[in-house]
Order: sequence, then structure tokens, then C-alpha cells
Amino acid sequence: MTLTPGELLSGSMLILLLVASTSELSLSPEEANQFLRRHRRANQVFEETKQGHLERECVEEQCSKEEAREVFENDPETIILVGTTKRQEQCKYPVYLRYSKSAVPVTDLHINIDSREDPGRRIPVGGSRSEDPGRRIPDYFYPKYLACWEKFASKKKEDLVTCVHNIPDQCSPNPCHHIGTVRCEDKKGEFHCHCFTGWTGLRCEKDVDECSKENGNCDHECRNSVGSYHCSCNKGYWRSDRHHCVDVDECVDVLGVCGSAECRNLIGSYECLCGVGYVYNNETKTCDDVDECESPVCEEQCVNTPGSFRCYCDGRQGKKLGPDLSSCERIKPCLELNMRRNARSLYLGRMFSGVPVVKLRFRRLIQTGFTAEFDLRTYDTEGVIFFAGGHLNSSWIVLAIHHGKLELQLKYGAVSRVTSSGPVVNDGQWHKISVEEQGRSLVIKIDKEAVMKIAVNGDLFTLRKGIHELNLTVGGVPFKEDGLLNKVNPRLDACMKEWHWLTDEDTSIQETILHNERMQCFSIEDHGSFFPGHGFAYFNHSHGDTQVLSVQLTVRPASTSGVLFALVRQDTVPLSISITDYHSGTKQWAEYILVSFGNVIVASAAVQLCDWETHTVNVTVSGNSSRLEVDGQLGLTESVENVEPVDLLSSYSTFIGGLPDVSLVSTPVSAFFTGCLDVTVNGRQLDMDEAQHKHNDVRSHACPLVGPHQ
Repeated sequence: MTLTPGELLSGSMLILLLVASTSELSLSPEEANQFLRRHRRANQVFEETKQGHLERECVEEQCSKEEAREVFENDPETIILVGTTKRQEQCKYPVYLRYSKSAVPVTDLHINIDSREDPGRRIPVGGSRSEDPGRRIPDYFYPKYLACWEKFASKKKEDLVTCVHNIPDQCSPNPCHHIGTVRCEDKKGEFHCHCFTGWTGLRCEKDVDECSKENGNCDHECRNSVGSYHCSCNKGYWRSDRHHCVDVDECVDVLGVCGSAECRNLIGSYECLCGVGYVYNNETKTCDDVDECESPVCEEQCVNTPGSFRCYCDGRQGKKLGPDLSSCERIKPCLELNMRRNARSLYLGRMFSGVPVVKLRFRRLIQTGFTAEFDLRTYDTEGVIFFAGGHLNSSWIVLAIHHGKLELQLKYGAVSRVTSSGPVVNDGQWHKISVEEQGRSLVIKIDKEAVMKIAVNGDLFTLRKGIHELNLTVGGVPFKEDGLLNKVNPRLDACMKEWHWLTDEDTSIQETILHNERMQCFSIEDHGSFFPGHGFAYFNHSHGDTQVLSVQLTVRPASTSGVLFALVRQDTVPLSISITDYHSGTKQWAEYILVSFGNVIVASAAVQLCDWETHTVNVTVSGNSSRLEVDGQLGLTESVENVEPVDLLSSYSTFIGGLPDVSLVSTPVSAFFTGCLDVTVNGRQLDMDEAQHKHNDVRSHACPLVGPHQ
């Protein structure tokens, strides 16, 4: 049977009245949904199938507010969500009720919903619209509808349709922030903005500061940006992923980062390393030498060297380098010298110039013969013992040593003669020597044995104003040496004692000697030149006849520092042989024999020198090569590059026992030698009496240094 609309309306009212009069109603979920479904208003039978026909109901004619609610039934403004108060429970199956003008208020309605989770559960539904405790959505639709009507009703119908159609869409226009929003979701009366990561807020308009929380999980620096953030790494690191930093090994990854220096990687950085004595230059990427001498690192003189420096002490002032390699200390003897002197002896070699050490004049009223007697000790092979007579052009005699034997040169008037005879007297032993005029003869005795008897015709005394005068000089002649009959070096390293001149002991000489120690002889002497630690002997030749130089040294040192032999040219020392207790090349402390070209050590030998023994040192030099032997043992040839060779054909000066006033840095050792020393160059022994210059304290042939067994 077909029901009219009126009958349908009556039926609905009847159901509502029944519900109102019943205190409880039990429905299944399906029945509850069927019961709560609102039926549409329709002016025609077929209008029941229309879902709010926009053109028919609210476009062709203006709708009232209540009509608009019913037309746009999907608008949440027309519904109330029930079960939203705290004292009511949310239904697992959403139930909506439609209010209308003629609806009877539901005061107490319960719906029994059978569900698998909670069978037989009763959910209360009710309350008038004015008493609904749930959330109410603002009345926004109808005023906007009226605005569309006023704007487009008199114009194109399509524009009005579009305007009205867009009223329920809460995302048109888009209320969300256009940068921070992924999309806007229409929530039927409200909207929901879905934010991009990094944005927040109702409209996704607020930037999230990710760095404020745990530094954004960044290892190092976190930098917030609009809608995002960025992790960055400190210098020396690279970012392995979004958050983590890894150390950069610049030594591997950056080619030539340190140039010629050594590169060492550090955590987050690197460093360029140079050797000791060098500093890294960031501009040139090289290791530059540090000039340590700009600071006071040495007590005396400092010389900068590549990567280091060397301190020098003036050995000529008796100083050497201390153990700290910067300070200077006094050079001390390593052996005790027996420097005891004999106050009743006379040293004949005190004056290197050849000037006599003693000058005497005898005057007699009556003529007497000449007599002289004395004890003599020497190792010297040549020199003048004494001169007796008037002057060069009168009668005179000279007693000398030549080739180790006594030699008599005499001149009596027009007669001149040179005679040599007898045993060798330069053996270092004491010999008693006498010279006596016997009639017309001169008799010379050695140890009371006559070795020469020479006939003479004249008188050594000169008669002047009734006085017979005779001049006597000891250790030299009163005229130039070229006035001698036979050329003899007048310098004689000899010792005299127990002297008697003209049968009397001259007390004036003895008094002078007592107050002048340098005129006294050493009590005990041995063979060899003696260097006291000050002064040197200088020869004005270089021995450069060939391109090979051979030097043999017989040395018995009393200290561990000193120059033995040196070739000097101007302010340079091209070659030196020295002893030292420190090897500046190897930085080792020991007793060494060194051979040096300039200040570069080219050969060395570690040997115990201060042992009272005599050591033989042989050095051969040719060009830039050298060979060193000490006591038959081959020394070490140093590995040296770019060493300047010794030009043996050039002119040099030879210095024995020390150096002149040259730069301290011209050779490793500058100290004067202390001890006994004999020098042979290219097979020829150097006689210190033949030197161009010799310090007066340098003994040419006698050395006081003796061993304890003597």
C-alpha cells in the first residue's frame, strides 16, 4: 500500500510520541541506525531521490535559514554530535540526531547496542538542543549564503552556484600557511592543516626549531632554517651523513698540504712538522732554518748552522766549550806538568830573537888568558853557547853546537878558522865543557877530555886606555848572525849551570836569575818541543811542493784541547789537526784527534791521549780527501758533502801549537796546545828555532813533561 506524505508524517509523529512516553528502548545497532535516519523533505514524489538539489531549492529561489540547513544536510553546522560530555560515553558507533522545528524534545533516551566488545550495553542519548552539552560548531553558513545571493543572484546562475557550493569547504580559501602545509583537510565545519616536517601550529605557520632539542642530533653545529635545519661540521671535519661528522685526514686528502714539511693528522686539524732547528713557513710551505744566534744561546760566539747552531769559546783565552754546549769553562791540564825549575841554572833559549841572554864585560889591569867552564845540557842540534872577544873586527871566538857537536869559530887578527870535533853533546845529558887559552893555543875539553886544541896568534882581550877589556855574551852573539864564519842559527835551547868565567863565578848573573824565573831551566826535561798552553810557532811556508801533504806528529799532550798543526791563509784555516774532548759532528764527548777542512771535520779518531805515553799521528791530505792514523790505527773518515778541497799549491802559513787572530768559527778548535810535540812535514822535521816567529815560552827542543816512572 502506498502512503501519502501526510500519512508518513503522522507515522513519524506516532513513533516519536511512543519514544517520549517510554522510559527505555532497546534497539540493535542496525535498528538504531534505521530509526535515527532523517527523511528528506520533498515537494514531489520523485524529489525523495534528490540529495539537496541546489538549483531547485536555494538557487532558483532564496532559502530561509532552516531551509538552507536541510538542503546542505552534510554541513556539520546542521548536526550535533552526541555523547561528548565527560559523564557520557562515546559511542563506538557514531549516532547523529537531526533537529527540526517540530521535533519533540527527547528528555531521556537510551539505546541498547549489542556489540561484540560489550554485549547489551546501554548508551544514553538525549537532551534538548538548547541543553546539549556537546561541542557546537559556529553558525557560519547562512550569512555566507546570503552574501553569495546578494552578489550573484542578479548575475549568472553559474557564478552563484559556484559561490554557494564552496561555502561548506573549509579549505577554500586555504586557511593554512602556504609554505608549511602539505595539504588542507576539510573537516566539515572546521579544517585541519597537515604540516610539512619542520612546521607546526594550527595553520602550520610556526617554524619548528629543531636545534633547540638535543642540538638537532647534530655532532657539531646545528643551524635552524625556515621549515628545516642544517647540521654543519667544524673545520677539519666532513659530514658523513645528515648529522654526523668525521675527521678529515688532510695529510692524505689534500695533496701537498704541508709542502716539503712532514704532515701529521690531528683530530679536526693537522700540523706541518719540521725538524729541530727549523720552523714551518705557511706561505712557502717549506721548513725555514731558525737563526738561534739571534737570541743569547751562547756565552761567547754563536754560529748558526742549517737546523742548528754551534757555540764557540775562545781557546786562545784558555777556554773551551762546557758540557751544556753553550757556556765556556777553563781548560784544565789532564796531566800534572813537572814545572819545577832550577834557580841556579840559566836557560839559553829564552830570547827567540837570538839576542844573548847574558852580556858581561871584563876589565883587567894586567893581561890574562881566557878561561871558561860550565855544565851544559841540551837536545838542540844547533846554536851559540857563548861569544868572547872584543868586537866583530877584532879577535873573538864563538863556541857553538852544530849538528850536535861542539864547533869553534875564531878570528885572531887576520886569521879566521872553524873547527868542530868531539862527541855529540845534544843527548840531553849534562856535560862539563871548558875552554882555556894555554899559551898560543886554545884547548877545548868535554867532560875533562880535550877534544880540540887550536893554535892561535893573538889576544882575545883588547887594550884600551891601559885597560884590558873582554866582552862575553851567553846564548847569542853581539852582532848579526851573518857575521859568523860559518852560518849557524844562534838560537840554542840549552841549559847551563856551574859556570865560571875567567876562573871566577859571576855573582851578578846569579842574582839576576834568582829574580827571573823565565831565565831558569826546568829541573827535569825530556826531548821534544814544549808548548805551555799559550803561544805558537809560525813558519812562513806551506810545504805545497806537491799535491800530497804528509804530516807526522809525535805528541804527548797535557790537556785535551789544542791545535797541533794548521795551514792558515788570511782569515781562514783550510787545514787543521787538533785534539779535543768533544766531537761537534757526532756530539760525542771523548778524547779525539780531529782533521778539519775549515770548520768541517773530515776525519777523526777516538783515542786515550792523556796517559803519559807518546802517540804518533799520521795525516795524509790530497785534494778533498784525507787519511788519519793514530798509533797505527786507521781513523774514521767522516761523510761530508760539498767540502772545499785543500789547494796545496797555494801559499799558506804553517802554525804549530796554536792559531793567530783568526775567526773562532774558522776551525773546530782554537785553543793553544799544552804538551810535548814534534812535527815532521813531508819527511822534514820542523825545528822551532827556525820558525819565522815563536813565543819565548815555547821550548824548541826540551819538554818538562815526564811520566811518573821518571
